[in-house]
Amino acid sequence: AGGALWGVWVFVGLIYQGHMLPPPNPDLRLEYRFEESGRNTLSYHRRDESGFCEREADYQWSPPLLYQKVKKTHPENAAWCGEDRDMQVGFESWTRAWIDDNGRFHLALSMGEEEVIYLWDKVIEP
Repeated sequence: AGGALWGVWVFVGLIYQGHMLPPPNPDLRLEYRFEESGRNTLSYHRRDESGFCEREADYQWSPPLLYQKVKKTHPENAAWCGEDRDMQVGFESWTRAWIDDNGRFHLALSMGEEEVIYLWDKVIEP
């Protein structure tokens, strides 16, 4: 199953309370890179704004569970990155994650009592 996840994925929308929604901020560029080595990189920034957040984590994917442990953060991360638990070294998470029949990656995150599913499309690199 792991090989299906390898590559670069870009955030394209959400499923919230059963409804598919566009990204809440169209200027937000959110990218995941999964490597065969068992390491992934999560990075994001907003178009036309300075600053970005990036971290590397070790991961294991046994559908439907994705385990991640943050190993390092980018030394030039913006000051506000630390507010995001997923940008803190040592943070561990177990998240429901799967790829649907259309090849879209789903990552289910808890927001309080609610579940929000982040949708990602694979970037086909030339």
